Amino acid sequence: MYKLIFTSLFLMLLYPITTKAEDKDLEVQQRALAAKGDSCVQTFDYFHALQYYKQLDTTFVNNNLPVVRNMAEIYHRTGNNKAWFNTLVRVYSSQPDSMTYNDMRSLFFASRSIEWDDFITMIGNKILKTNPYDSEIVVSMASYFNDTKHPDKALAICGDYMQRDSTNLGVMRQYGYAAHLLGNYKDAIETYKKLEANGFENYESALIIGFSLLKLDSAWEARPYLRKAVEKRKGKEYSSYLHLGNANIACGEYWEGISNLEKVIEIITPENDLYYSLYNSIGEAFYKQQKYKEAAKAFVECTKYKSDNPLVYYNIAQMCKGMKDDKREIKYSQKFLDISHHLENRPDNKELIKSVEERVEYLSKKAKK
Repeated sequence: MYKLIFTSLFLMLLYPITTKAEDKDLEVQQRALAAKGDSCVQTFDYFHALQYYKQLDTTFVNNNLPVVRNMAEIYHRTGNNKAWFNTLVRVYSSQPDSMTYNDMRSLFFASRSIEWDDFITMIGNKILKTNPYDSEIVVSMASYFNDTKHPDKALAICGDYMQRDSTNLGVMRQYGYAAHLLGNYKDAIETYKKLEANGFENYESALIIGFSLLKLDSAWEARPYLRKAVEKRKGKEYSSYLHLGNANIACGEYWEGISNLEKVIEIITPENDLYYSLYNSIGEAFYKQQKYKEAAKAFVECTKYKSDNPLVYYNIAQMCKGMKDDKREIKYSQKFLDISHHLENRPDNKELIKSVEERVEYLSKKAKK
């Protein structure tokens, strides 16, 4: 009886000792694995480092922030952006007070890499509240806002930063681009000219300055910038040709304008609205030179892309009138009348329809004589 009780007590005393010993052994093993992982990180062997870290117990990892940071950095450097974000966001959610400033920055750039809008704005604002001079965060947030069609937010965040530091070219660039997207063309020109004065002279600056000048009816000033934009892309990008062509036509340089717009057509893939706009501009350029035959051909091309637009047929009819081709003028005038119901119900459109009807009636009577 006493022997049995003694044995039971001995086993009860031994069990905790054995458990503590096992816990200690496990901790030693965990630290050994972590040390091996750390060593691999030091030699940029991210593959084996991750293999060691993945063998670690979850509790050990959660209580060992250096390991978490290394794992997050490995995911970042190996392009696994989702895992990079998830690793850091777990710490932020469970142990927010343990997050250092650099951890917050890493979480911001991780959320930026997967375009998680809520986190980009929330974490970015937290960082800037702590340190409003962190221009990398400002530039990254502004770039994201510009790319996601929120240039007003980009302009605000950059404008706020530039009140403290007006020399940062990265912030200045995002501010200028936001101004351009918002149609603040004077601001865009002023900002990009400052960028060019500081060495940021490239396709982007030339195109935006040229386009902005064109929008402000300064086509003559726009031309050299737009020509520079064409040269920078070696004639392989259509936007610069498009705006240069429109600037040429605005300046009366019709042949150069037509040539540049035709280059756009060679470069781009078919897009109905764009093709229509291009051929319409070419037609107008020929019309202004009273080259009615060439203008008519361009307007006929427009019908391939907007066949339900009555004004296309009206334009062709007017070119036929210029060529004194009554038969074709009647043909295209009638096409205009057949779909004139697509026009807005406005007094000027009603007057236009009436005048075409009268013209068709006159030409028809003339043909019978």
